[in-house]
Amino acid sequence: MSRLLRGIIAAAVVVLIIAGIWQWREYGTKQDLRDDALLYFDEEDYSKTIQYLESALDRHSLFAGRLNHDMTCYLAESYYQLEDYEEAEAIYDKLIASDSKEPRYYQLKGRCARDAGDYKRAMDIYSQGWEATEDSMFLKDICDIYLEQGDYENALSFTEQGIAAGGDNKGDFMYQKVIIYERSQDYEAAYEAVQEYCELFPNDEDAQKERTFLSTRI
Repeated sequence: MSRLLRGIIAAAVVVLIIAGIWQWREYGTKQDLRDDALLYFDEEDYSKTIQYLESALDRHSLFAGRLNHDMTCYLAESYYQLEDYEEAEAIYDKLIASDSKEPRYYQLKGRCARDAGDYKRAMDIYSQGWEATEDSMFLKDICDIYLEQGDYENALSFTEQGIAAGGDNKGDFMYQKVIIYERSQDYEAAYEAVQEYCELFPNDEDAQKERTFLSTRI
């Protein structure tokens, strides 16, 4: 190996070592800023939280992938707490782009739209979440909005979809069906629905009481 080549390799090694040290220092600085941000977050000083988180995220370190993700989640929540729903949604869009199968991002983005009073957009977000993740709780979120609006027909439609989807949430949807019929004052249908629920969940004392109550309304 020539002296020139050895010199180039040695110089490259030195550069890599210096770069590695710099990257670790940047990581440490980011971690310190993140720790300070969370102190303000715990104190509910969300403006200060945002200031420190954004300062940390502006710093670059090859080792900070998970740390950046953690801070980005706190940043979105901080904007939400300040009722800056538009900015919070923009951050959740980035999180969804990085992991489109994570239900939580759609849930939190939908929460922003819902709290902003844009129920149609909230339902669109929940629909996107359902299509991307097949988590049936998105169907319940849509159903809840229709229930709040007194739209029992659509609420029932999404509840039936939830029942058909099965899984761990099936019981929740079956009981939701009882609530919808009761609120729409279709007590006979509500009684039939609670009967079906009690057959599958005989140990649910609240459902047993509901069945007794509904039996007096038909």
